[in-house]
Amino acid sequence: MAAPQDLEVRIVAPENDTYVSGQVTIRAEVTPVGDTAISRLTFKVDGAVVGVLEQAPWEIAWDAGDEFAQHVVEAEVVDVTGRTAQDIILTRDLETAVFRAEVSAVLVYATAVDGEGRYVAGLDRDDFEVYENGEKQTITNFSSEPRPMVVGLLLDTSGSMQGSKLQRARQGALAFIDQIGAEDEAFVMSFDSFPMLLQDLTGNHAMLRESLSDLVLGGATAMNLAVVEGSDILIDRPERRALIVLSDGYDTTQTVTVDQAVEYARRVDTRVYTIGIFGAGGGDLRGRRSFDSFNPGEDSLRAFADGSGGRSIILDSLGELLNAYEDIANELKSQYALAYRPSDPASPGEWREIEIRAKGAREVRTKPGYYGGQ
Repeated sequence: MAAPQDLEVRIVAPENDTYVSGQVTIRAEVTPVGDTAISRLTFKVDGAVVGVLEQAPWEIAWDAGDEFAQHVVEAEVVDVTGRTAQDIILTRDLETAVFRAEVSAVLVYATAVDGEGRYVAGLDRDDFEVYENGEKQTITNFSSEPRPMVVGLLLDTSGSMQGSKLQRARQGALAFIDQIGAEDEAFVMSFDSFPMLLQDLTGNHAMLRESLSDLVLGGATAMNLAVVEGSDILIDRPERRALIVLSDGYDTTQTVTVDQAVEYARRVDTRVYTIGIFGAGGGDLRGRRSFDSFNPGEDSLRAFADGSGGRSIILDSLGELLNAYEDIANELKSQYALAYRPSDPASPGEWREIEIRAKGAREVRTKPGYYGGQ
């Protein structure tokens, strides 16, 4: 039998994505290259060394504490020639039950769509490829299970949203609230000359619906500032984070620029989904004087989505608004979670681009990248 070509290590206890507490045994299986001896195996939990072994059995006792908490457990093996191999598993947090990675690992949520724009379901880890700055990475963790999310509903209530626009916008937001799961939370924010928080994060559907009952129109459009303040509400939450912004125009206050708002959403790892309802109520909503005329509102909404890994939907008629909210809800439910440890870790503040490819998918939507040290 031919000797294996690569040094391998695999954590077999505890299992990935399980709950642990109290005294726990961390155990690994090591496959050397032929008869090459192992120099050492190091176990780490949340980045701290908890044990170093020089011979089998490759296991240690570890105190996980009294509560079910999320931990990153890592095994790194080195043989006498200097070859190395790693494995990582994540334990689950009982309170949030959320799939997360620690600072030196990168967690991405991905939506795979085919040539018809339909979501591609049933994929597994081997169907994905992750690239960071053009270099292929090894996927260490994968999940296709639904995961909790926190979402902000941002509604334009400037003077131009009068009549059927506001009525349809409220109906769309109410329909989205109906699809919020038992483990999800949302908040509602309106924006005219200033953003206004109408309902803070809650999973209570009645409270969210009530906050949409008395929307007041008037003033300018502080959309960029609303994106910043909305992202800030989600900043400390471990769940998937998203904003859904509906507007019929563009920011007329410029308290914050589009680029600054996009940059902030990126830094706090929040996806921005946008819905544009330009022009007069009914008919063609795009409000273009000619085929190639520039629409600053549409340009801003697309910048938010493209810059954060979200999606922009520009409506042709108000009748499409309910479907737009439903489509975004379905996309958030159809995301895959992937984690990887960069082969070349980013320096603090360094921007790294991310690209994901998947079998059977024409496009994979994900965040465009991340900053080192986050």
